[in-house]
Amino acid sequence: MVDKEQVIQALRATLISVKGALTIKQCNRDYKELQGEWIPFKKLGYPTLDKLFLDVPGFKVTQINGEWYVDAIASQETQHIAAMVAKQKSSKKSIKLHQPNRFPKKQGSWRKPAPSSSYSTNYNNQYSNQFYRAKGDTPFNNNNYNKHPYNKYNKTSETKSAPPPPAKQTNKPTECIEKTAPNVAMKSYNTSREVNSLARELKHSASFTNEAPVAETRSSGKVSASQRLSNLRDRLNTVDLIPLQLPAANSDRLLLQSEVSGPVTHVAPAHNLEPPPESASSVVKLEWTCRKLGLAMPVFKVIDLRPKRGPVSYDCTCKVGTQYTASSYPDSSPSEDLAKEVVAVKLLAVIESSEAGGLPTSSSSKTISCLTELVSEHEAGLWANTVPHLYREKYGENLPSNWQELVENCPRIMTDRVVNGLLVLLPHNEDAPPTSFLDTTTVLDDTIESNLPPLQFPEDDFWNVFVTVANSTLEIWLRIIGPQYSDVFEMLQADMTKYYERAGTIVDKAMIIKNAWYAVKLDDGEWHRAKIIEIEENLAFVFLGDHGDDDNVSLDKIKILEPQFRRLPAQAILCRLEGCEELAATEEGAALVARRLPGEVLVAAPGARADPSDPSVAVVLYDTSTQRDLNLNKEIVHDFCIAGAFTLTQKLCEVEVGCVTEEGRVWVARAGGAARIAAALALLTSGPYRRPLPAAPAAPSPNASTLYIVRTLAGDWVRCTIISGLDGEGTVRTQLVDSGMILRAPLSSLVPLQNFSPALNAYPPQAIQVRLGSAERAASSMVSRLRELLLGACVVCRALPSSGGTASAQHVELFVRTGPQNILASVNNAILMEYEFLHQSKPKNVEKEATNPVEALNKKKERIFRSSSSSGSLSEREVEKGPERGASGTLPPPTLPAPSKCFDVYIAMAANPWNFVVQPNSTRHTLLTMMATLQTECAKLPESDAPLKPACGELYTVYYEKDSSWYRVTIAGVVSNEMVSVYFCDYGDLALFTTKALRPVPHTAPLARSLPPQAIKARLYDVWPLHQDWTVEDCIRFQELCVEQQFVGICKELGKDPLNPNEPLLTLDLIDTSTDEDIYLNKQLVAEGRARHATTS
Repeated sequence: MVDKEQVIQALRATLISVKGALTIKQCNRDYKELQGEWIPFKKLGYPTLDKLFLDVPGFKVTQINGEWYVDAIASQETQHIAAMVAKQKSSKKSIKLHQPNRFPKKQGSWRKPAPSSSYSTNYNNQYSNQFYRAKGDTPFNNNNYNKHPYNKYNKTSETKSAPPPPAKQTNKPTECIEKTAPNVAMKSYNTSREVNSLARELKHSASFTNEAPVAETRSSGKVSASQRLSNLRDRLNTVDLIPLQLPAANSDRLLLQSEVSGPVTHVAPAHNLEPPPESASSVVKLEWTCRKLGLAMPVFKVIDLRPKRGPVSYDCTCKVGTQYTASSYPDSSPSEDLAKEVVAVKLLAVIESSEAGGLPTSSSSKTISCLTELVSEHEAGLWANTVPHLYREKYGENLPSNWQELVENCPRIMTDRVVNGLLVLLPHNEDAPPTSFLDTTTVLDDTIESNLPPLQFPEDDFWNVFVTVANSTLEIWLRIIGPQYSDVFEMLQADMTKYYERAGTIVDKAMIIKNAWYAVKLDDGEWHRAKIIEIEENLAFVFLGDHGDDDNVSLDKIKILEPQFRRLPAQAILCRLEGCEELAATEEGAALVARRLPGEVLVAAPGARADPSDPSVAVVLYDTSTQRDLNLNKEIVHDFCIAGAFTLTQKLCEVEVGCVTEEGRVWVARAGGAARIAAALALLTSGPYRRPLPAAPAAPSPNASTLYIVRTLAGDWVRCTIISGLDGEGTVRTQLVDSGMILRAPLSSLVPLQNFSPALNAYPPQAIQVRLGSAERAASSMVSRLRELLLGACVVCRALPSSGGTASAQHVELFVRTGPQNILASVNNAILMEYEFLHQSKPKNVEKEATNPVEALNKKKERIFRSSSSSGSLSEREVEKGPERGASGTLPPPTLPAPSKCFDVYIAMAANPWNFVVQPNSTRHTLLTMMATLQTECAKLPESDAPLKPACGELYTVYYEKDSSWYRVTIAGVVSNEMVSVYFCDYGDLALFTTKALRPVPHTAPLARSLPPQAIKARLYDVWPLHQDWTVEDCIRFQELCVEQQFVGICKELGKDPLNPNEPLLTLDLIDTSTDEDIYLNKQLVAEGRARHATTS
């Protein structure tokens, strides 16, 4: 059970130790640092943290700009503490340094861009309304590279202890001050007022001397909670600093200079300098351990157990502050002293243990790095039994069970046994040979986060920025110009160069940690802050956090990034050009921004951050250095569209052939043009930069050049225009403007491109229709040959000289590479020559065919006996070719339900609620049996069994390569002598196949001849689209709900398909009975806001 009063006291201690109010988040963070846990407000019965502060008296809670601030109201007991904290002064140091080589030389006019621009296009109007929006409420916070809360390289405040000061000759005891780790509170216990007095005198008046240069420390404005509390305790004289006796080998570090201070006449008592002997009781050892670690003294509570019979026994509990608790239960003792001894042994084991509940365990590599840092901060050494506690306090993790073995093998840490045989860890700064655990070629692979402070963005609507890197419209790095940003960064750069030219510690390759921040020296001779990304041999691949670019650095030019250079956040901000994201998918777009933006001083307008987890900031960049404000986002899109124009000249150029129509018309496109558009559309329709799809048009646009996008069967989005009116099924014919292909698609599946991407709407079409000059007369007869030569090949094109006419399509000559030498061959000449050769040899072929008596006799028999064969008897040819003609008879009609009757169905395919295909559940097992038979028997049929001239309505089988299966099909239409359109009579699909791909129904599969067609067209009962037609999202959602699932259908109406009156159309009310409660599909669509009931319309 959480003690509310204890939590309130801890909160008051946290708040009263800092000058001014804290945000509730900062208070929670400081409480966690001091108490080892977050504020347990939920355990106290409060839903939120601000409710706790508002309910409990003694706290002042205010709200400023939507942020809650809290401060403790001083009581009579704490009034003098609050007064002392309020009198503290913040030391501020203002230094102005200039480093022009690393900062922009161009200075623009820092005025707010004009509200309107003279740039006038469709793109301008669209983007001004849609993409360039005002800022939202989400605060900007750029940082950055890691999301973990703490690391040894991430320190809020850094305070380095100086060497021991020279002591003055006095009659009071002399105190040796132990060096304390940064961000760790200095805790100890009272010994005498004389020691306190001397400690204050040494702190505030003594001058420290040391041969090594000491770096100046600047006030960072932010101090950790533990350090604040430590400073407050020092000023209130509530603690004494207990010195630690050093091993003999290092005792010379504490020798005092006799010339300055004179001989030492008093020393601290022995029990303060040495650990208790082995013979000492566990209670004494526990008290000494608490003094050494700065913990609260143990509090024992003894409980006597008096049974009705037998002697009295004792149990004892012990608490050390709020961190450690132990109990002697169930080991009862006959006396109080023994009970205390038992619980002391248990509590010592907990404190000295490397395990603590609820905390993760560090990896071996992280343990070595963190222990090296922890020991290096205690030059006087650390008792080994105190290391697990200090490690938990500093890093919030447990040591692994073999941490002492890791220390023994670490070249940076020495071990020594001193008084009473206890183990001491000492830093070893001299160069040591590599050990078996970590040789010189080893790089720590564990990702150890080393985060710099987050960069707080200005609240202004416009920023003055300097663009450092521009790789694409999605990756633009810039720095903010201003006193709190660029000026401070300038000083940091100057200080780093000055410091690292004469000092700094070079890092061994074995100790370099990936994703940690270091100081690196680049080829320009300057030192920069960089994060290590990868290490290969003697080079490190680094990311420059203040510039946004990356570089390779030699390992001998990498040094430890000192704490004073870690306080400033990384200055480079990752941005993207709002409304221009699609340009990042093309090389041209990336080249435009790389050529135009780097090195420019501009004005940036940040957009609203809809996704706070997105590290990039959407911006609109303006160039206001001239009288005319330039919106660079629009300028880049404008240049991108101009560069995308596709024209043909008499110079050879590489093209792609998008399609060859049935009439022999050839469409050529810029090489890679269609792929660029597809990549840009893929970026906008999926992934983190996905945009919502606008609603489909209610009717085709009267403007024939209006662009749409449509999704193909392969899942790709393509640009198209509408080239026909709306038919009875709600579909239109579309032409793809980047390939020339013609597709039929439902109007509800088209998306207006102007509303979706004005940039791609303004981008010119990449495909144009061409004619083949003198070979044009042969093109319509050589379609198959043209497709074989051109589709998928690398084609070279040149325009032919104009004849002066006004032809709608330009005449060109096409070339393809042939042979091992890749020689260019003219497609025009090849087509024309083949056409003339076939035309000249055609009479001979006809004559030869006419002189074949067997073929002539067969044709004669077919003409004479056709009527008799249709009345029930098969002709001789049909008996001979039984599988071909015998299989072409019509199938029996499907069994349909009567109105108001139940009809269990399986949904095989769905386009929208008005157009889907069902299969009867009653015959589904028979269908699966027939399909299994077809897979075995159809594979045995040779290609010679393919029909010569298939007719509409005839039944065949075909092999579908996408799922490697054989299906029953009926001929829906004859496209050409070599191509037919087939209908999958069991599944409802339509597809194009060559006549060579058709096979007759095998005689060994009788079910395939007798089973009625299983695909029955249907529409959903009592639903109507919210608008004129179903949207793309509605169609996709309907498919997710029903395709490949079973339903109970209630037949509401039995009608005819309006497109094919010979086929039935069922109106079904579909019910999902797989759950406890029946789900009506039409009602679910209405509840989701995707449809309305037809009965109420």
